[in-house]
Amino acid sequence: MKKGLNAVDDLALAADRRAQAPDTLVNVLFHSLYESPAHLGKGELGPNQDVTVADFRGFVEEMLESGYTVVSPAQIDAGLPPGGRYLTITFDDGYFNNTLALDVLNEFRAPATFFISTDHVRQNKAFWWDAFSRALARSGATPGEQKIEIERVKTWTPEKIDAFLCERFGPSVLTPHSDVDRPFTPPELRQFALNPWVHLGNHTRDHAILTNCTPGQMAHQIESCQHALAEMVGYRPIVIAYPNGNHSPSAVRAAQDAGLRVGFTVAPHSEQLPLSDASRMTLGRFLFFGGQDIRRQCRLFSARFVPSHALKRLMHPTY
Repeated sequence: MKKGLNAVDDLALAADRRAQAPDTLVNVLFHSLYESPAHLGKGELGPNQDVTVADFRGFVEEMLESGYTVVSPAQIDAGLPPGGRYLTITFDDGYFNNTLALDVLNEFRAPATFFISTDHVRQNKAFWWDAFSRALARSGATPGEQKIEIERVKTWTPEKIDAFLCERFGPSVLTPHSDVDRPFTPPELRQFALNPWVHLGNHTRDHAILTNCTPGQMAHQIESCQHALAEMVGYRPIVIAYPNGNHSPSAVRAAQDAGLRVGFTVAPHSEQLPLSDASRMTLGRFLFFGGQDIRRQCRLFSARFVPSHALKRLMHPTY
């Protein structure tokens, strides 16, 4: 099925004449970075995008060569000048391995936004999907079986997930293994935030999928993250990435009530400018994958219609 969708995507891309159209904002999502291909496949992280530093560099180079200007959340909030093609680079969760992006950001003077789940940072707690994946792999589960189990657990609250993992595998299950899978420490995050190309954003206190929460829980998750980031790095962000991309009108209101002015989902679509107040809080993002054709992926990000992206939006309406 995947090969068939790729073929249909390529046909749509061949017919598309909008790849270089102005007044477009493209947002791209990363999670982890690997130092080199030699670090892939060691099982420290759950199923992910397998992006190496070289992949990331190639992506930034391709987008800049295609005429995109990389922008920060504050620039989006202020309003992007007409006639341009704009790119936002984002990283979710708060992995320490995101420091590997700094050489590329510094070289190209490109801002990037890093969305932080603050209790993971404060407690040095492994991200549950990595911990669960490692534990399942030790029991013999295939990557496909791991993905199914992870998707099932995503319907729970963070407290229920942690309790389930600790009861099933023991409390050490949430202990990080290495610099590959661990979150930042508070001092490391503070130092990281000093880089002029680094912008931090809200990713809730516990990486809570907000559509699993009551309105009160949503507000607490978002406001607690705002407070923790202000305490650790000295400022309250203006931007949020909804964990797993899931959002609702209640989640958007909770974000706005906490002072957040820009919001990202994971719905795979670009944005036409100018942005409305509503669209600015529910911006789409594309996933970039390592080990795949970089130029093709970047062209798909800019295309007017991509069948696989449309199918994903249809299957996940809360994105």
